[in-house]
Amino acid sequence: MTTHSAAGPDAVPADPAAALAEEHLRSLLVRAAQQGRNAVCLSDVSLPDQPVVWVNEAFTAITGYTFDQTVGRNCRFLQDGVPTAGELSGGPDVTDAARRIRELIDDRRSGTVVIPNRRADGGVFYNALALSPLPDERGVVRYYLGVQQDVTEQIRAEQARDRSYAEAAELADQLQNRLVPAMLADTPEWDVAVRYQPATRADGSRGEVSGDFYDLQVRPDGHVLAVIGDVSGRGPRAAATTAALRWSIRGLSSVVDRPGRLLEHVADAVHEALDDRFATVAAVRLPEFPADAEAGRDAVVALAGHPQPVLLPRGGPARFVGRPGMLLGPFADVTVLEEQVPVRSGDVLVLYTDGVTEAASPEHELLGDEGLLGALDEALDEAPGGARTADDVADAVLRAVARHVAGGPTDDLTLMVLRRR
Repeated sequence: MTTHSAAGPDAVPADPAAALAEEHLRSLLVRAAQQGRNAVCLSDVSLPDQPVVWVNEAFTAITGYTFDQTVGRNCRFLQDGVPTAGELSGGPDVTDAARRIRELIDDRRSGTVVIPNRRADGGVFYNALALSPLPDERGVVRYYLGVQQDVTEQIRAEQARDRSYAEAAELADQLQNRLVPAMLADTPEWDVAVRYQPATRADGSRGEVSGDFYDLQVRPDGHVLAVIGDVSGRGPRAAATTAALRWSIRGLSSVVDRPGRLLEHVADAVHEALDDRFATVAAVRLPEFPADAEAGRDAVVALAGHPQPVLLPRGGPARFVGRPGMLLGPFADVTVLEEQVPVRSGDVLVLYTDGVTEAASPEHELLGDEGLLGALDEALDEAPGGARTADDVADAVLRAVARHVAGGPTDDLTLMVLRRR
């Protein structure tokens, strides 16, 4: 049955019950928005300058502006007097945030933007503004809903965290620099190249303080002592342990001639300092002999749990040298074996930490001993007549590691390349 009204023969009158229910629902929504903890504002984007047409009491509580002070104005008045970079250094920039808000409204899209706003009392706060278009039944957007949340404390906490990270990084740099000599001893008979790289994370940032260390010193008898080592773990504790180990080696090396005996004495001296940590160390005594002597005395290699060094004889393939021995830390009394290694003019000795051979590919495959030997043979092949420098060899190893990890994270990595001139 069809009814008619004064509106015309085809008009269907609204159901009074439905209209009442709709009005009641609107009233409930307004009350809910009014009593909510988050600030809410409604803007009419169809009018010039897109003014605010309604705000709730939470808006006044957060901003200090009343309903009458806000309605009829564009919300940008909350940005008046806010410096371009914001008053809380390191927070979101007001200019960039305002541009993002304009883009969202122009494109009729929803989104959340954190923007610095100024309260009625002049104080600045950070406002996480969630914008949502409100299309009508035809899909036309006339109103935009803005839900605001004061996130100033969160921003401050993030800034404090960033400052803490920056201070920790600065401290790590200072600690790292103290774990290695400021300059190496002058060794006329040997070309020396060192590469010292703390661990990197997957994003390329540097990890915690490394436990790697190295040293090179000339003893009173003219022999050169080359040392490279690795303390387990990272961070300040590892740095303190590494420093204690390095200076123990320095102090004892002035009175102990043989590298094997030196590491045995060091093991006893630092046993308690290492606590629950352990360390691997390679110590090599290199003779100083006349430049015109081709068959000078041998180098003496001693290893306390450390990876074997590699010898690149001039004109021959790379090979591992040294006799594996007990690592330092778990026991005060250790035995460290020595091996005499002939090092002739033009020969190269490569000392390294396990960050080289344990460099992992994206498929979790390690570079390994074969990968290291391959890189060293490649360096030999690239140098006509075997006349490669210590720097050439060190760079060849780094290139091999970089290729293998393919941009991924690396462990602490230290290289010391020694070439007899």
